[in-house]
Amino acid sequence: MKMRKLIICCLFIISFIGCGTQATYVKHEPIDSDKGIIIAILPLQNNSPDRSFDPAGITLSDLIAAKMSVKKGFKIVERQKIKDLLKEMKLGLAGLQDENTAVKIGKMAGANVIALGSFSVFDNKVLLTMRLVKVETGEIVGGAKEKGNDASNLDVLADNAAEKLADSLSAGK
Repeated sequence: MKMRKLIICCLFIISFIGCGTQATYVKHEPIDSDKGIIIAILPLQNNSPDRSFDPAGITLSDLIAAKMSVKKGFKIVERQKIKDLLKEMKLGLAGLQDENTAVKIGKMAGANVIALGSFSVFDNKVLLTMRLVKVETGEIVGGAKEKGNDASNLDVLADNAAEKLADSLSAGK
């Protein structure tokens, strides 16, 4: 058991060391919609060994949605609509990490982009990663990665991730 914790700790530290904080933008085809960019932000998956952080996935997605909803050119699908679709499809939150399922949910919700991802908390350090997927093609059109040294500052990580996601989509216009 001690060896397993050591391995998990090493992998987590390696992921922090290997992660830069600079945003990288790749030019993508613009999202074609006369209605603007409609984003379904799915709850983030907790990849931490500590299950007590599970509810933070919904909180993080809500914080990101709130930040992006005030940005010009973006419309956000209401979380309740996503929840209703999951119920209708008899899926739990874990099923959202499969990109094909997430794209299907995005289409049903009327979105042209979905945002999905995960976060990990280990020794109070947080790593949050997200990707934007164009519903029409399944192409990844942007993303964000944030890391922090204090799990109590998830709101700051969410704000920074929202900025990077918006910038990713704006770079493709």
